[in-house]
Amino acid sequence: MLTLPENAPFNGAQRMWIKGFLDGISSTLVQGAAAPSKSLDLPAGIPVTIAYGSQTGNAESLGKKLAKNLSTKGHLPVVRDMAELSAQDLANIGHLLIITSTYGDGEPPDNAATFHASLHADDIPSLSSLNYSVLALGDSNYPAFCKCGHDFDQRLAMLGAKRLAPIVECDVEYDEPFASWISQLEQVLTAA
Repeated sequence: MLTLPENAPFNGAQRMWIKGFLDGISSTLVQGAAAPSKSLDLPAGIPVTIAYGSQTGNAESLGKKLAKNLSTKGHLPVVRDMAELSAQDLANIGHLLIITSTYGDGEPPDNAATFHASLHADDIPSLSSLNYSVLALGDSNYPAFCKCGHDFDQRLAMLGAKRLAPIVECDVEYDEPFASWISQLEQVLTAA
């Protein structure tokens, strides 16, 4: 039985609250010792890496929203700046969700340029154990609309990675396609 020492520096209301708290813990410990242990059948969350390539911050913001959404569904998302990733890192990732904008005339954003180049190198091994999906941000007023997202999508497929959901293109207004993409991902990850 857990008890609060008499000389603990708490007032009356605090002492009552702590005593109730300790009684609850003691009760659980006593019941737990008397009853056989049961394992909870909770679904295990899926680790998911969310990598963003962003020139203005939109992809990063969407990555954080996606992580929050997946967390509420019990998954284990990690948001990563593409500047922190290399193609070799993908061998240790099971589920990769890419959110990227396209910059200039179809180039990756500054923080994604090195990762993009490493992924397109000739010596990249097969990524057949990787599952992925891409959300491509762009502006349809430019001829290379969402090109960087398509580059990632096509290269990952060429390397043997499996699409969790088809690439989703987003024009300047991206809320609706983003929500649709999340819905597709939730279904696929729940099934996994």
